[in-house]
Amino acid sequence: MEFLFGSPLGALLARPWVDGAGLAGLRRWYLPLSRLWAAANAAGEDALLFRDEIGAPLADFWSAARLRALLGHNARAQREAAAARTAWETAIFGEAGADGDPGPLDHRRRQAATRHLSTRGRFYPLLFPRRPPAARWRIDRPAEVERELGPMLVDPARLYAAPVDAGAVAVSRPFVENGLRQYWLRAATPAARLRTRSGSEVLYVRVVEPADGPATNTLVFGSGLCLEFDLLSVAPGPGTRLAARGWRVIEPVSPYHGLRAMPGYYGGEPFFATAPVGALDLIAGQAVESALLIAWSRARFGGKVALAGISMTSFVAQQAASHCHLWPAEARPDAVMLISHSGHIEEVTFGGALAAALGLDVALAAAGWSREALARLSQAIDPAPTPALPAAHIVSVLGASDRWVPYDDGLAVARRWNLPEANLFRYPLGHLGMPVQLTRDPAPFERLSRILAGA
Repeated sequence: MEFLFGSPLGALLARPWVDGAGLAGLRRWYLPLSRLWAAANAAGEDALLFRDEIGAPLADFWSAARLRALLGHNARAQREAAAARTAWETAIFGEAGADGDPGPLDHRRRQAATRHLSTRGRFYPLLFPRRPPAARWRIDRPAEVERELGPMLVDPARLYAAPVDAGAVAVSRPFVENGLRQYWLRAATPAARLRTRSGSEVLYVRVVEPADGPATNTLVFGSGLCLEFDLLSVAPGPGTRLAARGWRVIEPVSPYHGLRAMPGYYGGEPFFATAPVGALDLIAGQAVESALLIAWSRARFGGKVALAGISMTSFVAQQAASHCHLWPAEARPDAVMLISHSGHIEEVTFGGALAAALGLDVALAAAGWSREALARLSQAIDPAPTPALPAAHIVSVLGASDRWVPYDDGLAVARRWNLPEANLFRYPLGHLGMPVQLTRDPAPFERLSRILAGA
């Protein structure tokens, strides 16, 4: 994959056309298949329950016997993935004399998880003649949200002020592969609202660092919506590439994703299926979790720590830059990088191409949400008028043709926060081309490194 991104073919992938093709693939294939797969995970081998979980009727052709054949294969893969995860977690977080080499255990867990993820493809025939919805919508009405969150909307500090106890973080046994040391962190989430989200009560984090010497800098790096690098055996995530360049990379698993997936949903689905509250809980909650990871890193290694987020987690990083003054000094980032970010959640929701493809704008409107109502809620997760960090310590990386997370609003944040021109990186590409571009051009990370050296 790294070779592909760095090749001339990779240059073709870092272009605006990729967004249109990717959006069509998400809408027509990936999301409907994922909904069928999540329904199968919830139903086990119960064909009747599977029909109920999908959220749309199936053709009469699909008898209970035919469905059970599909469900049985998925259920076996699901059980194997769960068993591999249990064996991995028990061994690597066990006592010093625990059985099992962490490296092979991690590989077996990833392989089993990848096999389970790949069973999505077996549900392809069920897309016809009518595709299921992209999500299992569970959207609260504005009046319900106001009753639940009203005080926090008046004072967003209530969402971001949380106890930070670096001593509560458990560290796994490490293993070394291709010159890189890897290990995992585990802790109860310090975010009160995430503790009520089934599956997301525990924070899981991968750490990747050079094995043959000290890391030059530490970076807490969040991922994008529906990306689950922690489950994949073939694409271990950007941390491997950055660690090879000397970074220590702390990769948190976002709520609702991967090892923190919510039962009955596919990875990332609750972020939009339970919007706007589900999105608020992830953004605010992962910001607080970032504070915990920064404090843990400082206690263990000392030195400077940066925080970065791409797409979905760019909102997390924006909130850290906005509210880190509420945290203890040791929990505040020294620098922040915002990649493919934007300024207003309501604009992303009602004006972004991704939200339209998901059907989120229609689902919210059906539940009584308007732009005005969503704007009031989004005050809690939109960037503050001025950052709590010095502007010189914030880097913005944007794709000028990005319509998934509107570019103009992201640039407006960078201008409003008075970021120096040296900290602004704008590329002639869209949303999906950005990861490819950052593989080909390390300049934003080099700039972040220079900021840390002088911070």
